[in-house]
Amino acid sequence: MAGTRSGPGIPATPDRDRLTGVLVPVGPLELSVEEVRQLWSFIHGDIMDGSMRRLLRASLGLCPRHTWAYAVVEVELWQAGAGARGGHQPFDVTILYEDLLEHVADGLDRKSSLLHRHPEGALLPVGPCRICQDMASPDLPGLRMGYANSNTEALTAEANAMVHTTTWCLETVALWRDRVCPDCDPGTAEGAGDRVFLCCFHLAARRPLPDRLRHAVAARLREIRGRIRQLTESMTDYGAPVGAIENTSWIEAIGFFAGWGLPLYLATDPEEAWPKPGSQGADQGE
Repeated sequence: MAGTRSGPGIPATPDRDRLTGVLVPVGPLELSVEEVRQLWSFIHGDIMDGSMRRLLRASLGLCPRHTWAYAVVEVELWQAGAGARGGHQPFDVTILYEDLLEHVADGLDRKSSLLHRHPEGALLPVGPCRICQDMASPDLPGLRMGYANSNTEALTAEANAMVHTTTWCLETVALWRDRVCPDCDPGTAEGAGDRVFLCCFHLAARRPLPDRLRHAVAARLREIRGRIRQLTESMTDYGAPVGAIENTSWIEAIGFFAGWGLPLYLATDPEEAWPKPGSQGADQGE
């Protein structure tokens, strides 16, 4: 199971959990009707607002659960669009995370000073998840309508099927599998793996970071940002088609900010993950 943001150097406190949440475990992500309603409205409205973008930069996007949920809702529910796929693609997601990748990379590369003593602070959010906040607000009287009077129950069922998100993960797994945060990967021994690939959560747990590691992570984030920009352009009327290396960029970006639990789960081959009927493993489970 993936770790949480609590760990060495990051005490588990109610206040910290309020700001960061916990990493999504390697397993299914079941979204509630209210989560889908909030996220579908968020995609259509709030994300376009400049002041909201500044708040999202401060909070490093959404909490891990709602970061992956945000991507799932857009990929599953947005049926039409430009580019080769013509829909079911993470257009809004790539715009937001291109911005956040640059924001964190610049912070990690910043020299220590009296005003900015700890460049690793760029890995820490300074505000809560917007979706968590909205869901925690008191219920208002009356019927809670979906965006443009959409049928939120039907949209939730469609989102939870994760047909298109799974396709994206399976099509690109050969490229991103070796770039997974080693601390998020249940298959990696504790303490093993390249620290450059650590996610935001597990990097923050290792503060203070050596200068070489900080700059190496910043360079990696900028490399992902370059590919994610090409992916964004490919989803417009004027953009050129891209290949698998660009298609994997949004998964790498979200993996950095929200952990790798969901793609690791979706890209698992059921034939390998579970023993076949009649096999030795199946017999032992009886």
